[in-house]
Amino acid sequence: MNRTSPNLSQLFIVIFLALHFVHCTELRSRKSLNVTSRIVGGQLATANYPYVVSLMTDTIFGRYHICGGSIINHRTVITAAHCLASTSASLLKVHVGDTTKKVVDGIVYDVLHTHYHHLWTAETQDYDVGLVRIEGVLVYSPTVQPIKLATSMTKIKDGSYATVLGWGYTSAWGPPAEQLRMAQVPIVKQSTCNRRMDGLITKRMLCAGFKNGGVDACQMDSGGPLVYKSTLIGIVSWGVGCAERKKPGVYARVSELMPWIKQTLQKEYNEVLQNK
Repeated sequence: MNRTSPNLSQLFIVIFLALHFVHCTELRSRKSLNVTSRIVGGQLATANYPYVVSLMTDTIFGRYHICGGSIINHRTVITAAHCLASTSASLLKVHVGDTTKKVVDGIVYDVLHTHYHHLWTAETQDYDVGLVRIEGVLVYSPTVQPIKLATSMTKIKDGSYATVLGWGYTSAWGPPAEQLRMAQVPIVKQSTCNRRMDGLITKRMLCAGFKNGGVDACQMDSGGPLVYKSTLIGIVSWGVGCAERKKPGVYARVSELMPWIKQTLQKEYNEVLQNK
């Protein structure tokens, strides 16, 4: 192999492919469903959402946001399984306490371990939940706080509005957001969503979106929170396109996945989740 430097066009291609790889790590996992990860039609998140984190990965070209997540205790972040399946703890970082995608404020933590549900598959996107264990301990502050998780006792009325948050694409073709964005989306009845999504919806999934589309999560929002009355009810999982008519966003249903979350914390770290 010769050691000559690439010309400008070659360098551009190399950089483009590297960035494309980073931005699409969450898309590969569900190629078999012909869907994309799932804020389009939203607005800047001007309120304080201290539980939201950015999962980042290191590459030869720098550090990039790949998925969202939510703080659930001093050392643990919850995200989507598909955000973790094709990477490793050594490549991940957790950025907390900031609303910008680039590291301006807040703190960046190394990752000690990752765990995702053993029943998750790219073919179905069922059981799309994972946990990220940071090195060190989160110091709670006004901008860094855990969120309460939905349980079987959490009641969510169809048609009520929930908030989805993320740094993802602002349209189906991008670009990604530089500042944290939010959108209000209505919860879709389970049977209606299953019909619109060709029978792919399981009891571990929750749907939200407008019948006529226009507002939705999108690429690079994956793993981020869907929040109802200050409670995490969903994790951004998948969808068909972004904000399309009669194609609501699909989220991992936290209440159905709570047994795995609790068992994993107990088994791996001898912790009891303080869900207040």
